[in-house]
Amino acid sequence: MWGVVFAILVLPALIVGYETAMHFSGVAIDGPFQLYNALRRIKAGFRPGADFQFFHGLGVPYAHYGLYRLFGGGLKGSELARELLATTLYPIEYVLIFRVFTRGWRKAIALAAAAMAISFLLHMSALLFALNGMLSLRSALPTALAAILVLCKTRPARVVAGGVTIGLSLFMSTEQGLAVMLAFILVSVVLIARPGDRRAATLDLVATLATALATLCISLLIVGGFSGLRGALRYNFRVVPMDQYWYFGAPPNAFIPSWGTGFRMLVRVPIVGLSVVLALVATVVYLRRAWVHRTGEEGRIDTALAVLPAYALISCASLLGIFTPAYVQPCLRCLIVIAAIELLRVGNRLMSSDRQRFFGVPSAIALGTAILIVAALVTTPLLLTSLGKSLPHIVRDHAFGHERFSIAAPWPETLERGQQAIDAHKGAHGELPELWSTYAGWIEARNGLFHPSFDYIIHALGPENRTAYVARFHNLRPGLAQTVRPTYTQYETWIENENWAFYDELLDRYRVYSLTPWSIFWEPRPEPAPELQPIGTMNVPNGLHAVPLPPIPATSTAATLLEVEVEYTTRNPLEALPVIGASPRYLVGIEGALSNVPVSLDPHVNRVRFPMLVLPGQTPTLHFETFSLLPGASWTPKTLRVFVRPIDAGAEPWLRDAVAYLSKQR
Repeated sequence: MWGVVFAILVLPALIVGYETAMHFSGVAIDGPFQLYNALRRIKAGFRPGADFQFFHGLGVPYAHYGLYRLFGGGLKGSELARELLATTLYPIEYVLIFRVFTRGWRKAIALAAAAMAISFLLHMSALLFALNGMLSLRSALPTALAAILVLCKTRPARVVAGGVTIGLSLFMSTEQGLAVMLAFILVSVVLIARPGDRRAATLDLVATLATALATLCISLLIVGGFSGLRGALRYNFRVVPMDQYWYFGAPPNAFIPSWGTGFRMLVRVPIVGLSVVLALVATVVYLRRAWVHRTGEEGRIDTALAVLPAYALISCASLLGIFTPAYVQPCLRCLIVIAAIELLRVGNRLMSSDRQRFFGVPSAIALGTAILIVAALVTTPLLLTSLGKSLPHIVRDHAFGHERFSIAAPWPETLERGQQAIDAHKGAHGELPELWSTYAGWIEARNGLFHPSFDYIIHALGPENRTAYVARFHNLRPGLAQTVRPTYTQYETWIENENWAFYDELLDRYRVYSLTPWSIFWEPRPEPAPELQPIGTMNVPNGLHAVPLPPIPATSTAATLLEVEVEYTTRNPLEALPVIGASPRYLVGIEGALSNVPVSLDPHVNRVRFPMLVLPGQTPTLHFETFSLLPGASWTPKTLRVFVRPIDAGAEPWLRDAVAYLSKQR
């Protein structure tokens, strides 16, 4: 009976995942092609960590690789693997975790059904489905650690199993792995501090962490060799955290500018605020239980469970990077598990007789599960729609009909125009042109091409990688380049702000060839573009917080493209603090211009150049702002230089697109 109820909630997620994959209309940037690019590179023999990096953790593409090959490869295989792994892993993990704590399949499946209902009610789509970040997979092992520790009856088994789980968590996801490792350390410190066998607790902690690091290194060594091991450790555990705040956690993304504002943001987004508060309370309660040091199995279970709320709370540190509700969903999953286990404990104590049970589950738990399921079915149209319409379609048209993998807008037009651009730039003997895309994806895959550098420009992180990215583009001089249209996404303006050195090179040496619904193809210019025209240099006095720019000369285009160069210094005396040390944002605010997205400054360099579009008659002013959760952080501008970049016919289509987007934002 409970299996049927559980299936009613699981099947819709599977249906949505399958339909999303088989009728592809995914975005051209981020999610789908981030995974597909990595899977293609693995299949082609590229060495992970050495020849390419994966932003979230190298374990992610390897977790999908078997399914990718099973489903026939290509974008279809990648999308089926991505969607179906997410939609199956999430409910299965509930069943397995609850099975460990209840020791019965009926109770486990009943609780898993309730957990799925709550997940739909709370709109936990980042875990229920793949979306961009594949968060369900990346947070799966950390969530399971407590159950794995409970399964292990002896200390040596817990050391090995716990260490392997933490190590694989780090292999699968840098930030989720670090969160569960810190949670384990926190609980272990409590065990060491409490009265008892402190030496044994200390040895367990050291041995578990050693096993975790060995597991991580062995995993990276297996997939990438020694060079891959070194490259992945440096990229995922040094370079990515270094740029996590100032680069990704900057406008247009929301971030926490101060503690007071952060508190108000938690109140304004109740699901986030409540999750953090409940995780904090649960952490205190369970750490206190661990401190009490109950003997026997109950004490061992309480100690293992203490890791779960601690991980839930620490995982919310991602909010310090980008403030988005998706980042608390791993925390919510942990809270659901904790609540279910505690309610079952209470139910078992209060209702011990079989008469008080319904199909092997305490009647109060059964009634609560039934109410949650009905509420989910009533308030979530997707559940009934997928069962009533999508399921018959899959059986009729996919299983017994002839409908296969298909694509929707904007992809047919995108692929047609993209292929035309590639065909028009083939060599004399039909050689394919080198294609440099700021977001590599499907057109590369269809032509058997691989990006010469990072598949996504946003993953060329750290000053060295960003410099190497531009230098490689300059030296290679590919026959074709592709960038994102500003009208396609708000993030293109941000990308241009933070990576203007690449666009400088592009505008100097390339001209627009054609446009697709989401991208711009560029071809080499027969001769360089018009040179920059300097219009002013200024040494900024100390203590000045805003500077008006010099008069802007009129141009024949719809807007004037300025390039502003700033020499600066940053100060952050608490930079060495873990997690929060790199959180300050040093922003250049823009007033009185068509461009309005603040520019975030890299604290690891001392010079930046960024674009600014100005309409006729506008008089821009730059504001120098620091937002920090730490005292003493600041930045100081030293010198400003302003240039006009003349736009000729070769770049005008790009300029028109940028003006069209920014005009809509005014």
